[in-house]
Amino acid sequence: MGAESSALTKVEAAQIRNQYGLPQEKFDVVLKSFQKHADRNGKISSAAFKQILDGVMHPDLADKVFASFDRDNSGTMDVREYLAMMGVTHGGTLEQKLNASFELFDKNGDGVLSKEEIREMFVMIVKQKRTATNMRKSAGSAAASAVELDDKAMAAINSVINTVFDRIDVDRNGTIDRDEFLNGFAKHPDVCGFFKQF
Repeated sequence: MGAESSALTKVEAAQIRNQYGLPQEKFDVVLKSFQKHADRNGKISSAAFKQILDGVMHPDLADKVFASFDRDNSGTMDVREYLAMMGVTHGGTLEQKLNASFELFDKNGDGVLSKEEIREMFVMIVKQKRTATNMRKSAGSAAASAVELDDKAMAAINSVINTVFDRIDVDRNGTIDRDEFLNGFAKHPDVCGFFKQF
């Protein structure tokens, strides 16, 4: 258990629970998970994060999730960053989830999403879903990084991306800004349903 994890005050813990709507029991499980995996400095490295999620999350997606919640770009996740990630994952409002998704998709951090950024994330998400399916079928022995997508899957992804841009890129400038993303996915939840086809 790292020193940093014990630096979380009761007031901060209550604020985080309230911010993400996490029940005390769920918060306690998440905090214990952090403490179990944190180094003696109270941090989780990117490599440790990927190891924790080995077999659960595709390594490319784990890298993106880690980077999007490593708010100070230190290459490590402290307790607050970890709790923010888990808060959005296990609680959070639709707006918090959409903001976290936008951050995850916005690879270059320019505040807009290109088709290529969305394609890259869709590919990772589809690989993640297939990895999980393979893990269930093979009782946990599938190699996560071995998942490849064929031309048919890529064509389906490109079709979804075109539909997303048709519905969400309101100003038709070829990119989706944060407001378009938040409003578009909130108004068109069916777009999220496209992921079910993979």
